[in-house]
Amino acid sequence: MPTPYRIHQLLPAKRSVKGITRPAACTLHGIIKFDCIESPHLVYNEFVALRLAQALRIPVADGVLTVAVDGYAYASLEVALPGLDLPDMRKSDYRKVARRYPDAAAAILAFDYWIGNADRSGNIKAALASEHTSLFRAFDHQLALLDVEGDYDASLRRLNGVDPIVRFHPFMGQVEAVHLKRWVTRISSLSHEIIESCCVFEKPFRTVQPSTQKALAFALRLRAKRLSRLIPPEAVSSLW
Repeated sequence: MPTPYRIHQLLPAKRSVKGITRPAACTLHGIIKFDCIESPHLVYNEFVALRLAQALRIPVADGVLTVAVDGYAYASLEVALPGLDLPDMRKSDYRKVARRYPDAAAAILAFDYWIGNADRSGNIKAALASEHTSLFRAFDHQLALLDVEGDYDASLRRLNGVDPIVRFHPFMGQVEAVHLKRWVTRISSLSHEIIESCCVFEKPFRTVQPSTQKALAFALRLRAKRLSRLIPPEAVSSLW
């Protein structure tokens, strides 16, 4: 589904613009995120999670790299719908969102188990007010991938192992088996070349060295093959 992002300001043209498209400069609303003590590889995690999601068509909010004083930062673009307030998904909405967006809910559950994201909680924007307006986008992957644990070595060990990592998920017990199976199959079929192209930049990315980037790609490929065994049977709703 197309996803609109909130315009902050339309900027006055510096010169006359010709052409039928009449392009205009603007700024968009976004949330800038930086590496921090709690998530020392935050920018890398967010950017890689976005690239992996885009490769699979997982419904996550778009974001871009930007440059801060000490290097790269990550800007998550603010999802918006014209004229509608779109708060983060509340606990009371978990079931309603899963029923309204069954395929997207299964996609996010499978994706979170794959990248080791135990912090999904309410980090989703989902339109529920009108049956004629559809929007579902997940965001915030700072505590996945290389920040599953406090350092990247421990994070890679857990991703390489058989630990599900995710203990709670808002869509646990809410997804349909056929949807979940399709997304697990899609993730497990993703080639190593594509995974590596999402994770590896052939040069240091902030503090993440190329050897660590390649180790993450290997761990994700291994975890993708194990994904069907990592997701517990109770993830599927008994109502389906």
